[in-house]
Amino acid sequence: MKRGLKKIIVLLLCFTMLGTTSVVVSADGIDDVGKVVDGSELTLEKSAEKVINTLVRGNILNQGTVRITNNENGTVNVFGAVYGSVKCDKMTLSLTLQRYSNGYWYNVGTYGDSAYNTTSLTRSYNVSVSRGYYYRIKGACIAQKGGTTESQSPVTDGIWIG
Repeated sequence: MKRGLKKIIVLLLCFTMLGTTSVVVSADGIDDVGKVVDGSELTLEKSAEKVINTLVRGNILNQGTVRITNNENGTVNVFGAVYGSVKCDKMTLSLTLQRYSNGYWYNVGTYGDSAYNTTSLTRSYNVSVSRGYYYRIKGACIAQKGGTTESQSPVTDGIWIG
C-alpha cells in the first residue's frame, strides 16, 4: 500500500513539474521589431517601399522602385518598376523575395521580366508565403541604351507576415 502511494505521489509530482515547466522558444518574430538587418528595418507595417531616383542629368535610368505589401491572406504582393528618362533599348526588372530567419535573409523566390524599346517597365506578383516571418524585396532595375547600361538596387524594409 505504501509502495503504491509513493508511486502515485511521484507520478503526480512529475505531471505537476511537466505542467508548470515552460520552454521559451523565440523564433525571429515580433520581438525583433525595430532591428536593422543588412540595411532593412524589421517593421509591423502593412507594406514597405523603396524608391531610388537618379540624381545625374542626362542619364537613361530615372528611377527604380520596389514594394512589398501584406495581402493579409497568406500572400504578399511583390511590385517593382523601372522608369527611364529616355526610351531604352531594353529594361530589366528582377525582384527577389527574401525571408528573415535566424538572423539572416534567405531567398524565397525571384520574379521579373524584360521589356524592349520602352520608357518604363512595371510588374506585380502575388506570392504565397509562410506566416510568422519578416519578408522584404531586393530589386535590380536595369536600363540599357546603345552601349550604356545603368542600374539601381533598391531594397525594402522587412514587413511581418503573421
